[in-house]
Amino acid sequence: MRFWTTVAILVAFLTGCTTTQSTPQPYKPSTYNVSSAQKGNQKSTVTYPGSEGAAPTITGKVIQQQPKATPQQEPATPYAETAISSTTLAMATPTPSTGVEATPMTPTPEVSEEKEGALSVASPMPKPLNDDSTMIKVAVLIPQKTIKKYAISTVNSVMSYLLYKNYYFDLNVFNSGDEREASIVQALNDIKAGGYRYIIAPVTNEGAVIIANNVHDTLVFIPTLNKSAVSITNANIVFGGIDYDKQIALLTEKANEKVGTFEDGSALSSQLNTLVRQHNSRVFYEKRVENSKANFKGMFKGNGSLNNASFYLNTPIVTSSLIASQLRANDIQAYALLSSQINYNPLLLTLTQYEDRNRLYIANSIQRAPSGLEEINAMFGHDIVYDWVNYSTSIGADFVCSNFFEGRVARAFKEPMIDNQVAYHTSLYQAGRNEFIRVTP
Repeated sequence: MRFWTTVAILVAFLTGCTTTQSTPQPYKPSTYNVSSAQKGNQKSTVTYPGSEGAAPTITGKVIQQQPKATPQQEPATPYAETAISSTTLAMATPTPSTGVEATPMTPTPEVSEEKEGALSVASPMPKPLNDDSTMIKVAVLIPQKTIKKYAISTVNSVMSYLLYKNYYFDLNVFNSGDEREASIVQALNDIKAGGYRYIIAPVTNEGAVIIANNVHDTLVFIPTLNKSAVSITNANIVFGGIDYDKQIALLTEKANEKVGTFEDGSALSSQLNTLVRQHNSRVFYEKRVENSKANFKGMFKGNGSLNNASFYLNTPIVTSSLIASQLRANDIQAYALLSSQINYNPLLLTLTQYEDRNRLYIANSIQRAPSGLEEINAMFGHDIVYDWVNYSTSIGADFVCSNFFEGRVARAFKEPMIDNQVAYHTSLYQAGRNEFIRVTP
C-alpha cells in the first residue's frame, strides 16, 4: 500500500512540473493579398484594397479571393503554369500616421541577447509616412510573353522599394500577356478604372509606342528603354533604360584602330554593332556566334590577322566567356576585349580564367543602392547589384514616390531625370581575379 501511495505522489509531482504554457505568437502586420486565377488578362479593380467599399483590414490574416467558376475554360497557353494573373498587392502598415514626415516611436519591449549575455532593446519599426487615406497607388503593366523572366522580377523590385521605404501602398499587377495594341489598351483601361496615378511598364519599343498613344494624364515609367531608342514625345512618359551609346563611346577609349565585333543575331546585339561602327572608323572583322556550340577552333585556329585587335563582345555572358577563353587557347593575343552592360555579371569571373579576361573592360551604369534595399531584393531571389533592368525599375519606383510626395521625401537614388530620361553615370571596370575593379571615375 505504501508503494502505491509513493507512486501516486511522484506522478502528481511530475505532472505539476511539466505543465506547459502557450507560446506567444509573433507579431504579424496587417496585410492584403488578393489574387485572381481567372484566365482573363485583368482582374476587376472595383473592390481593390483602399478603394471605396473595400472590406476592412483584418489584422494578421490573408484574404484570398476565389475566382468565379465559368461555364467554359479556354485551352491552356504555354505560359499557363507560370503566368502572372492580374493581382492586387497592398501592404497595410500597422499604426500609420498621416504626416509626410516620420515621427519617432517609443521603443518596444522586444529584446535580444548578446554574446556576453547582456540584453539590448531591438530597433523599433519606423512609422510609415502616409496612411490609407494617402495610399500610393502603383500599377505594373507587364506583357509577360514578351519580357519573360522580368515579368516577376520587375514586380518584386517595385514591391521591395515600397517595403524598404515603409510606405502605405496599393500595388496592382496588370498582365497584358503580349504587346498587341488591343492587349495594351485593355490593360490601360483597367488601370484607369482602378484609379491608378502611376504606371511602371517594362515593355519593348512596340509597347511603348502604344502606351504613348493612349496615355495622356498618367505618369508612366518605362525601365527597359532609353529615350534615344524610340521616337516618343509624350511628356507623361519617363524612360529608365541605360545609354548603350554612351557605354560604347567610353569603351572606344580603350580600343586601338583595329576593331572586330562578335554578335549573336539578336536585336540588342545588332544595335550594339551599329554603335560600334559609329564610334570606330575601322571595323575589319564581324562574326556572328549564335550559340555556345559554335566551332571556335575553326574560327580562330591559325587566324593570325586577329592578333592585336580590339574585340567588342556583343554577346551573352556564356558566349562571351567562351570567346575570351578560345582566343587565348588558339594563341590569339587581343589588344583589348570590350563589353557593354550585358556582361557585367559575377558569373563571368567563374566561367573564365583570369588570363582569359585580363584585357577585358566592361562598361557599367549601375551604382550602389542602399544596403537595406539590396537585402530586401535578395529576399525575393533577385538582385539590383548586377541586373540593370531591376536596378532601373527600382529607380522608377523611387521617382514615382518622390513625385507622389511632391519632393518632400529624400530619394534613395542619385541619378537625375533629364529630359524624361534617367541620366546614368557610366564607368569602366576590369574583371579582376575575384571582383570587378573600377578603372575610370
